[in-house]
Amino acid sequence: AIVKYWTTMVIMASIACWIYLFASHPTDTEYQSRRPGCIIFTFIAMDVLHPCVYLWTVSNKFSAEDAKKMSLSQKICCAAWWKSCLATAILNEQTTNIFRYVAPAYNFMLPLLVFYNATFGVSGGFTLVAVGAGH
Repeated sequence: AIVKYWTTMVIMASIACWIYLFASHPTDTEYQSRRPGCIIFTFIAMDVLHPCVYLWTVSNKFSAEDAKKMSLSQKICCAAWWKSCLATAILNEQTTNIFRYVAPAYNFMLPLLVFYNATFGVSGGFTLVAVGAGH
């Protein structure tokens, strides 16, 4: 159960990171120093997105027949329907293929992003040490 809540926290914190970045009205220097952290944290959140959605929806027994019996307002108020929609949107082959290539693309782009902003190198180095180069 702790993994389910931890992965959810990582995803929510990534969203909060971006909201804070834009809502805090940073100066140009602050923006340049905060944005690489948000980008790297977003890639970490994308790594845990599939396990998070799976853990939240694995016990969902909501079927298409159940959905046909419900009105739209009942569906909107039903947590099982939302879990089914989330699982359908995230746990499909197309989304999985997109995420499968995002991490290698990030590892390829990280050395190039260092030339754009040195903070990517520091943050990327810490990320590689924390999760391992083979991750």
